[in-house]
Amino acid sequence: MIYKSIFATSIALLLLQACQPIEPAVKADEPTTFYYTEANLSGLRPVRPYPNAGDVCELLGESKNTAVLRIDDADLIACPKHEKGAIADRKREGARVVGNAKHWVILSVQS
Repeated sequence: MIYKSIFATSIALLLLQACQPIEPAVKADEPTTFYYTEANLSGLRPVRPYPNAGDVCELLGESKNTAVLRIDDADLIACPKHEKGAIADRKREGARVVGNAKHWVILSVQS
């Protein structure tokens, strides 16, 4: 009889625990593969979208984080890591990957 009571209590507790709200694995304000920090929050200094207004890649200005990556006669741009199409387009245009900053891929392009 005691075992039936313990078993029933255990089942009831499990059912109650199953009804508790579950914390999401990723909070909305945390970056994921599809959400990324702004370039300036990743230590970059964005100047403008690249190559055109409205594009996801950014032309970068000089910063302490990019100074060692800069090559003469080349500009640095950064694209969000998950934007595989934009990165592939820039590479087809001659850009080459020279570094990363949080959620951004940094590429060197001839100016």
